[in-house]
Amino acid sequence: MLFDIGRGAGYLAKGFSIMKTPGIRKYVIMPLLLNILLFGGLMWFGYTQISQLIDWMLAGVPAWLGFLEGLIWLLISFMAVFIVFFTFTPIANIVAAPFNAIMAEKIEEQLTGDDINSGVPLSTIIIDSIKSQFGKLVYILLWSAGLFLFSLIPLINLISPALWVIFGAWLLTLEYMDYPMGNHDLSFAQQKQQVKSRRGLALGFGGSVMVMTSIPLINFLVMPMAVAGATVMWVEQMRPRGKKLEGTETA
Repeated sequence: MLFDIGRGAGYLAKGFSIMKTPGIRKYVIMPLLLNILLFGGLMWFGYTQISQLIDWMLAGVPAWLGFLEGLIWLLISFMAVFIVFFTFTPIANIVAAPFNAIMAEKIEEQLTGDDINSGVPLSTIIIDSIKSQFGKLVYILLWSAGLFLFSLIPLINLISPALWVIFGAWLLTLEYMDYPMGNHDLSFAQQKQQVKSRRGLALGFGGSVMVMTSIPLINFLVMPMAVAGATVMWVEQMRPRGKKLEGTETA
């Protein structure tokens, strides 16, 4: 389990390496630009709103309690990180889904020499990838609501931060594994089953994505890195060998 967690984290670095190769680099540009625009816009908007909120909260606080400003900033920043994980990431992936799916396809073709989606119209790839993202968004909202209610239970809620971190790592793995798996027409239920069979890899990979997402500037690179890393992990660890994938027409 621990070995798989470390190996899973390493696939994000592998993704960074492969996305820089000449045959793949051109497919990274559009997801990267979208990520910069969406993430940059969100960060600017969030900072301005948080600043106004904190100023309002501290307006009536005596000067001798000024030290609370740092604590409030820390608390709200922590909450903002989870908002990014559970709202921005799915929304950004909906917008970039078609480009990410194509990038995953080209990476797998480069790694395996197979034609992944030969004959499938681009319009079909775009529609299927966006539909898959909306399906995951419903899944995220349902589980997030359950964990939120769990967090309100006294005493039991002491472990809720750990559960949110684990769920975040699991969610990010499902988010990015969808691209290589979706290219083989695996349903969301089938994807969850495949990823569940390698929980250590999933937690290691998703955890590394979570950490990178929280680092300013570097977080702009996370989307293409994670798509590339998830594709390499799919090819090396989860892609069935020597048999047709269930639910696919091409292997």
